[in-house]
Amino acid sequence: MQILQRCLEHRFEHGEKTQLKGSETSREQETYLVDKVGSEYSPPALNGRTSRGIRRRKAVLGAIYTLVGTMVAYMMVDVLIAPLTPVWIRQPACRWLLLTDCRMLMLESEYNNLIDAKTRPEDLFSDSRVVHEIPQYVLDYAPLVHLFSEEQFWPCDIAEHLSHITPELNYTPIEGRLQKTSNLTNLDELNMYEKGRHVFLTSNDNVEERPDWLGGQKNIPDEFDDNTRNCHSERCGIREESHGGRSDAPAVLIMVEKGHGIVDAFWFYFYSYNLGNIVFNIRWGNHVGDWEHTLIRFQHGKPKLVFFSEHNFGSAYSYNAVEKIGERPVVYSATGTHAMYATPGVHPYILPLGLLHDQTDRGPLWDPVLNSHTYTYNHVTDALYASNITPHAPTQWFYFAGHWGDKFYPLDDDRQYGLAGEYHYVNGPLGPRFKNLGRKKVCQGAYADPCVIKHWLDAEEDEVRVWPGVEEGEDWSEDEGMRPPGTRAEDDGSGWLTPK
Repeated sequence: MQILQRCLEHRFEHGEKTQLKGSETSREQETYLVDKVGSEYSPPALNGRTSRGIRRRKAVLGAIYTLVGTMVAYMMVDVLIAPLTPVWIRQPACRWLLLTDCRMLMLESEYNNLIDAKTRPEDLFSDSRVVHEIPQYVLDYAPLVHLFSEEQFWPCDIAEHLSHITPELNYTPIEGRLQKTSNLTNLDELNMYEKGRHVFLTSNDNVEERPDWLGGQKNIPDEFDDNTRNCHSERCGIREESHGGRSDAPAVLIMVEKGHGIVDAFWFYFYSYNLGNIVFNIRWGNHVGDWEHTLIRFQHGKPKLVFFSEHNFGSAYSYNAVEKIGERPVVYSATGTHAMYATPGVHPYILPLGLLHDQTDRGPLWDPVLNSHTYTYNHVTDALYASNITPHAPTQWFYFAGHWGDKFYPLDDDRQYGLAGEYHYVNGPLGPRFKNLGRKKVCQGAYADPCVIKHWLDAEEDEVRVWPGVEEGEDWSEDEGMRPPGTRAEDDGSGWLTPK
């Protein structure tokens, strides 16, 4: 009867008249109606409010299921699939999906990998002006360096540094005219001794006595005048143009044209002494000679990235992220170690043995543009040229393949002590030629190493760097791809590649 009743109601709602006489609702009639009407039966419509509520709930649940499913799929692609996908597929996928893992790839592909690995030397030398001229934009966006206010070891002149050293090979002075007359125009001749690899420019003085030339006090930059003195915040944003800041110690600019509109401007700063950091009240990592650098990467004349060298690694930022005076990036040099940072303050490291840190502040402002040796460099042929700005700048010193300071002192030397492979005094550094000038990524280091581009300065506050240890100090990389041309296995010993 229930089935019959529903059937009747259905018929009535559709305006059809079904007449049943009195009690003639026999089983036959019921069967007839079910057969007749049941095939046409559909559930009665709900009232409007109930119907809309059900549809709304279904839509919300559908949206939730879709969102959850999309998020799960997104995470699966981002974490599990993207890293294993070939680059030629991953790059367009990154642009469409903006995956987390891909964001770094996009930065590297857009900023770091714009350089064609197949760049030919003849492409870079087709126009002599491209090779030898420094574009004005390189100077317009040159960095300004805040040295530490209580620094003990200031910038030094590489020419004067050479007047206080004796070249040594395995702790033994090299005999001959180069023993006393090494200078910027003949320093490369030291490469005749084991390709220069084990040659150390050793101090003539006991560095423990801190001779004047080691500290570079006379090279403190001139007084500068800008609104820095009224800046009490850790980050003052864009400051007004500065005046002054000249040091008697020339900086070194090396511009590298890399094709596709990419130009790298390396600014090198030299110090005659590096004062290491303290761990458990013991100082580690002192060395004679210290090369630091800042890299500004341009694309079509516009600054895109800034790299700050820190010991044997560093940090990279987008140009828009860093502090500026006018349009020029501001760099902070750490006390003693001269590591380069994007902000003032304390920059900690974690060691297995304890805690150490670098420290920077708004000390004297150094403008390297006011006094510098400027060059252009072909990273394919290992050819350095004096630029149109300083056309008489010597180039021979650049090819010296040895160390710009003393070899780490043996443990029987009263000045030396060591623990767990770390030493109080370590090797002097290699020169700019060994700083991977042909790098594709803006970061120094092997090509396979990660290169994270930071887009805000606060990112540095949350970062605690892990100190890799310096052991005996810097030496030629075992990875020949990291060495400059002329120091690899195919070299004939002259400092240039052997023609094949």
